[in-house]
Amino acid sequence: MSYKKVLIGWLFVSLVLFLIINLPTPLKIEGDGVFYYSWLRSAWFDRDFDFYNELQYFSAYDVGSKWMLDTNFRTHIGQVPNSYAYGTALLWLPFFLLAHLLSFLFSLPINGYSVLYVFFVNLASWLFGWGAFLIIYLNLKKFFSQPAAFWSALGIYLATPFVYYQFFEPSMSHSASLFIVTLFFHYLIKLYQNQPINFWLLALIIFLMVAVRWQNLLFLITLAPIFFDSLNNLKLTVKKIISILIPVLIFWLTQLLLWKQLYGYYFLQPQGRGFIRPEFHGLYILLASNRGLLLWSPILILVLTGFYWLSKKSQFLFFIALSAFLVQWLINGSLNDLGGGDAFGARRFMETLPFLSLALSALWEKIKIKKLIWLITIIFIFWNLVLIQNYRYGNIPHYGDFNVLKINYLSGIIK
Repeated sequence: MSYKKVLIGWLFVSLVLFLIINLPTPLKIEGDGVFYYSWLRSAWFDRDFDFYNELQYFSAYDVGSKWMLDTNFRTHIGQVPNSYAYGTALLWLPFFLLAHLLSFLFSLPINGYSVLYVFFVNLASWLFGWGAFLIIYLNLKKFFSQPAAFWSALGIYLATPFVYYQFFEPSMSHSASLFIVTLFFHYLIKLYQNQPINFWLLALIIFLMVAVRWQNLLFLITLAPIFFDSLNNLKLTVKKIISILIPVLIFWLTQLLLWKQLYGYYFLQPQGRGFIRPEFHGLYILLASNRGLLLWSPILILVLTGFYWLSKKSQFLFFIALSAFLVQWLINGSLNDLGGGDAFGARRFMETLPFLSLALSALWEKIKIKKLIWLITIIFIFWNLVLIQNYRYGNIPHYGDFNVLKINYLSGIIK
């Protein structure tokens, strides 16, 4: 099999699918995406962070925006709240500027709302998704056979919520967040292999990683073995400390200032008190019908076995894969909304996928019958596509628990 030709072919097919979905009528910016995008549009057009006019526009079709307007929901200092980080807006900025330029050239409305702005936000998520898949595959090849790397990357991509948020809800932050975490994963491996890196670029990646999604900060635990290995080299240790501390400090300083402007406080939980609770529902978020990770993405059950083989192959790879998963498991199991609201699958775990792909590759490498790997992966991919269709057409509830045995999955496919 020529994996290069397969990748090029999938790139073409993927782009065609994206265009088929988005060219007739681009998918709307809605839900959480309204607030990610409002950071960008308000700063560019209004030169402020007053999101009232954005809510007015999006409330025409977005339920959350309409509710905030109808209830006059405000912070205690009278501002429209925005409980989402601003990093996704930064990653969308080049695409936003391109849409801005093309809107001018084609005499389209230059307002941040017209068709090209929406299309290019969606295009950004498609590119981020493709980039994340490719980076995962190329890094897996450094440690595993090409078949194991390819089928692991493909399974992680097409048999999890990864592909859903790339194509069907691109205005969410997940593709952007996954892409920047995957870049961090790439630099983590370069550090492990003692390859020369640009520490300022690493600092930028860490800044964006935390700015896109606050809990991505927890992934910095994976740097621990690399940091301790360099303690005997003072110059290298200082570089690593600076590349970690400066971007984190810059992000939190800017975030605190923004919270002060919107909420009147420097320190708070913008989602409300009780968002993070002193409880842990670890089994629930893995197995519940309400977006349980292993129930919605059963290919990840194989990762549990893969961890054993990964520990035999490399203690470093085992540590970063296991620690990245554990810190996200702990925080996700302590949130007040364990299923993530209206969500396809365990979306809050998406950023762990580059790390979990290591364990899946370790398992695939131990299976000598390659056709068996293909068959298992294709079955899981098919099941994920069945779930996507049933979810999109409302055959599966969009939030909350449900009886998985009483769903007629065939009716969701043929609609």
